[in-house]
Amino acid sequence: MKKRCLWFYLGVMLLISVMFPVESRGGEIQQTKVAVFNFGTMNLEASGYGTTITNMLMNALKEDPSLELLDRKELEAFLSLNDLQQDENLENVIHIGSRLGINMIVVGNAGKKGSIIFINCKVIHINHRKVIFSRQIKSFGDAGLMGEVRDLSRFIARAMSEYGVKPVEDEKIAFQGPVNFYKRSGSGRVSLTWENPPGSSVSGYEVFRGTSAAGPFVLMGRVSNPEYVDSSVSRNSLYYYKIRALNSKGLRSEFSPVISAETAPTPNPPVILRAEGHIRSIQLTWSPSPIPSDDPMKMKGYKLYRAKVEKGPFQEIANILGKDLGIGIASSTPLDRLFKVSYTDRNLADGEDYYYRVTAYNEKNLESEMSFPIRGNTVPVVSTCAAQGDMVREIRISCEPINSPFIKGYYVYRRAPDHAEFAKIKKIEKSPLGSGRIQYTDTEGLSDGTKYYYHVTAYEEPDLETSPSFELSAVTKGKPSAPTGFSAKSGLVGKVELSWAQSFENDVEGYNLYYSDRKDGEYVLLKKIVGRNSNHHVDDIRGFGKLDDNQTLYYRLTSFNKVNIESYPAATVSATTKKRPSRPQALQGKSQRVREVPLSWVPNPESDIAAYLLYRSTTTRDSDFVKIAGVNAGTDYLDKDLKDGVTYYYRLQVEDKDGLISDLSETATVQTRSRPAAPLEIRGNYADGTAELQWEGSKSFDVVQFVVYEKRLFGGNNKLGSLKESTFRDETLPPGKSRSYVVTAVDKYGLESEPSAVITITGR
Repeated sequence: MKKRCLWFYLGVMLLISVMFPVESRGGEIQQTKVAVFNFGTMNLEASGYGTTITNMLMNALKEDPSLELLDRKELEAFLSLNDLQQDENLENVIHIGSRLGINMIVVGNAGKKGSIIFINCKVIHINHRKVIFSRQIKSFGDAGLMGEVRDLSRFIARAMSEYGVKPVEDEKIAFQGPVNFYKRSGSGRVSLTWENPPGSSVSGYEVFRGTSAAGPFVLMGRVSNPEYVDSSVSRNSLYYYKIRALNSKGLRSEFSPVISAETAPTPNPPVILRAEGHIRSIQLTWSPSPIPSDDPMKMKGYKLYRAKVEKGPFQEIANILGKDLGIGIASSTPLDRLFKVSYTDRNLADGEDYYYRVTAYNEKNLESEMSFPIRGNTVPVVSTCAAQGDMVREIRISCEPINSPFIKGYYVYRRAPDHAEFAKIKKIEKSPLGSGRIQYTDTEGLSDGTKYYYHVTAYEEPDLETSPSFELSAVTKGKPSAPTGFSAKSGLVGKVELSWAQSFENDVEGYNLYYSDRKDGEYVLLKKIVGRNSNHHVDDIRGFGKLDDNQTLYYRLTSFNKVNIESYPAATVSATTKKRPSRPQALQGKSQRVREVPLSWVPNPESDIAAYLLYRSTTTRDSDFVKIAGVNAGTDYLDKDLKDGVTYYYRLQVEDKDGLISDLSETATVQTRSRPAAPLEIRGNYADGTAELQWEGSKSFDVVQFVVYEKRLFGGNNKLGSLKESTFRDETLPPGKSRSYVVTAVDKYGLESEPSAVITITGR
């Protein structure tokens, strides 16, 4: 640990702030601080030449009194301690040079091809941030290498001298000089800070030094920032300084008041280890110098300085005593032996960069040099946020997470349009993986078509959070759009077909269909139709049956979303179910036809009649009527195979192609022709082997003949003959035998009467 602290100390002690070497009025040369990085090798043949050339070049440059070279071991110790690498990258070289306080750095590489050795070299000016010298040289073999390197060193020294600062003659005073001049002196350097002249635009400053308050004063250097470190001082000496400013036109201000500084021993400067950014604060940790200084006095405390830019000016923000660190009067731990000291700078702005330096001071309030500046940045506000609206009662918030190990999570705030204040609505804990955008979907208590405002904060502790992000806003989706293309089809049997255009809105979940018997009546929910792609419905049932014929119904249709919010209804539509065929007219039949009835009627006016349905009964009771025929074409029908002398009753219905049936027609009454009356007064006798029958004629006027039958014992009659007269002779009756006879009358239509009374004749 001691060895590490020693290296650390050596590295820190190399932080030098003199940026421009200047030749004084008396000819004394201000040395330029220079470092030489190890030369790299371009190929295997050049292995080992990088180190050789680096050593040769450093030895040659040390011979120039205007250059002050940084020791190679000190450079490597500093780089190792700060995990930095030597290379030729311009930004890396400038970064290291700035950290070290070096004016210029020499970098390069070496290559070898055969006997030829190539050397590429560049000089980088740290403050100017550019290459001021670049050259390649060749050496033909090792013998000439030393001479070539020496020549290279002279070119390098000449290039560096061209950036030295020469004395400037006094010029006319143009504006007021710097104010609030402040010094910190140590045993080997004097640090000066000041502030810009009020109301002046300053581009740089000139620093003068003398050995008495009356002068003479020598120009020590020109700087662009209001601070200067004079390291060309002797120990235990008294110096006097004054400063003047320059504007962009080259005009100079009046001099500041003269200030004296004595190079008495002071504590060694602390080393800032880190600056950790928190919410509106930065925690700084530093270590005191591990090596005792020449200052015989005890360390009393630390002073912390802060600036907004790396080059200052730095302002004192804290005076930290031993008691602030828990070291009391009776403590045996010296202040300069605390391994680490921490201090939290609070009440800072969100997401801002701050630069810090620390000094140590002794019992006489003599301060050390400032530590090398370190940058710290507070946790920024949550940024790159977006609010996605136009959704059903939800708004999605997303933000880029803050890259800080100290952030525990995020708060989401919301404000409704009718509220002035934001309310915290959600705590989002940081993802263990620490990656991906912050995502939150707000679904609590949102209204439709309403604009809401949000901001997001990050928190380190429950009551320690950043300032709010920029205000976001989004509008929830309003009611779904009313369905379009809503129509109803009339003229269908016992049903109504309804159709509409599918909704183009993705959040529509389906449709509500309502109906009413009156346009201005109460509409009742008929069907909740789930599915945005649904676009039709058939209304064909009410209660326990189908819709009535010729029924007019009115319909309204709305769409609904996932939270059952309905749109305004589409325009009301109506439809009428198909009307039944009209009642058949003029059904009639012809009576007195033999065992048949011719029927006829007039055609129905409907164009889609499929059949006429004919019903018959022998009574007038509705329940006794039976369907006897379906007439598909025509308007007449012949009802055959009827009974004689019977009265028949007929009714007619009409059926259309959709199966609708009309009411029954009026009843048509028709009677078939009756059979003739049977013969009267049958007489008979037997004489001379012949049986003779006689009878009176029938009462019916249209009888044209009679039929004589033998009536048999076990049923059935045997026809014996037909005749027109009223007398019949049977010569086939044997004597001693008996035979029974009946007679019927037949009219001109062929109808035969019932048999007459039976007469039996016995042969004698």
